[in-house]
Amino acid sequence: MHDGPEYLDRATVPLATLLDESSLQAAVVSPAPEVLAADPRLAAQIRSTPVASSIVIELEDPGLYMLPGDLLMVTGLAFSGDEAHDRAYVDRLRATGVSALVFGLEPVHAEVPPTLLAACQATSFPLIVLPPPIYFAAVTSILNRALETERTRALEHMNTLARHLTEAMLQHRPAQRLVERLAAEPGSWAALRIGDELYLGGDTPAGARFGELFADFDERLHRPRGARGGAGAVFTSITVQGTDYEVAAHAAAPRSSRGRGADATAVLAVGRSPRLTRIDLTALQLAANLVGLLLQLPAAQSMAVDQLLMQLLMERHGSQILGAERERFARLLGNSFGGGTKTAHAVIAMRNPRLPPGSDPVPVGETVASDTNWLRRLLHTPFAEHRAKQLRAFVGSPPTPSEFQHAEQLGWLLAVSGPRSFLELPSAMQEAEEFARAALHVGTHVDGNAPPAETAWPLAAAADPAVARVAAAQWLAPLLTEAAAEQRAALTCWLRQHGSWDRSARELGLHRNTVRRLVGEAQQRLGRDLDDPLERARILLALTALDTDLAPGAVPGARSDR
Repeated sequence: MHDGPEYLDRATVPLATLLDESSLQAAVVSPAPEVLAADPRLAAQIRSTPVASSIVIELEDPGLYMLPGDLLMVTGLAFSGDEAHDRAYVDRLRATGVSALVFGLEPVHAEVPPTLLAACQATSFPLIVLPPPIYFAAVTSILNRALETERTRALEHMNTLARHLTEAMLQHRPAQRLVERLAAEPGSWAALRIGDELYLGGDTPAGARFGELFADFDERLHRPRGARGGAGAVFTSITVQGTDYEVAAHAAAPRSSRGRGADATAVLAVGRSPRLTRIDLTALQLAANLVGLLLQLPAAQSMAVDQLLMQLLMERHGSQILGAERERFARLLGNSFGGGTKTAHAVIAMRNPRLPPGSDPVPVGETVASDTNWLRRLLHTPFAEHRAKQLRAFVGSPPTPSEFQHAEQLGWLLAVSGPRSFLELPSAMQEAEEFARAALHVGTHVDGNAPPAETAWPLAAAADPAVARVAAAQWLAPLLTEAAAEQRAALTCWLRQHGSWDRSARELGLHRNTVRRLVGEAQQRLGRDLDDPLERARILLALTALDTDLAPGAVPGARSDR
């Protein structure tokens, strides 16, 4: 690891722009052609050398009149074959940051002075030879056209990138989305460290020592730097498994408010092989500012406010609110949901533990406080909180199919209660908790408002009675209304009597034809094949799970006819 070069604030194009222009017939003589052929990394580095402008100066010390990134063009008036002079001349160019030296053959020299060539090759300083006739104006014209094209392209690209970065901050897991968007181009990568969490995106070099890299950035970013404090950005170069990367890092912290200091500081880094671009640096600064906004409200404080609000809702049980206070509470809550609703649903969101781990630093099945912002936007609700491995929320209407699908694509499972009055929110959350256990067990969403699933009730759910009741209630929903009580009782008895119509009739005290009719109606409601022995076994297990300790018609997720 070593300090990186001084970076440019001007638009640049690679030196290859001139080398690949056939009309110029430019040839690289330093580094020597045989050296470049044997070292592809060096050849790529020379070709990618940034060039910001071109200038003709035949003075002894042209560096006094040049800026980093300038291309110097000469005919050799200042060279007389003095080895010490030429070596000092090249050293001054390198110290100034001159990108390369273009030497035009004739009318002064028929070939590059050997002493100048040796001085350039000794330091691998780029030396380009132009054959006669020499048209430095053509070089300037070609370079200016390329720079103008690059400025236009960079402006368009930066506008698009700025929009994408902003959109990333509004999505689920914004920190991870940000680094992925920042390093969307091939050959680039990004890393964001927030506290102990490290988010990686792009073509991250395998074997990179990010711990050492960020330790170096921390030390340099916090150095005193004039009256303004620490540096805004720092630069370095690293080599990982034979590949060179230029890396820039920027500190990102929330702005203090009313004297309150920031309680979280992040460091964002971007790298590219072989060189960073001007767009990379502009995007880095923008992304760092967006991370600062993300950290504006300390996570601990935000989570405490969320939990306090949810706790107040959970404690406002109907029996504790009297008279006009009830109406006022219901009106305020209904307006918070957007108006037009008198019931609410509890929602619990969990990470699907069956998904393979990705680049997200959060362990499989775990959640973080920032996930709450995503859930609020998904469900359009102000009532959401983060609790250990769960996110909990109250909504005025259940999630739509597209919202369920979006959550699934992001690796989340949702458990949604049936509708409850605003005075029964604790009951709604209790129901959602049972649904959540079932969702984790079966690996799918559990919606207390959806029609029954067409798939078979999971036999494995019988291992957990609570999970089995919830899963069975979802699967057998058509039989759980008061209107279907007779059909449910007849079907249960018939299954327990192993399909015997006579024994079932005696057990129920009904005529065998009545039993046949009721079982047939139950089959129509369920849409299941009762001639399949495995299907009958599943239905019996589900009914048994419901009848364990719950009266008919009062199972979790049951709905009345509507």
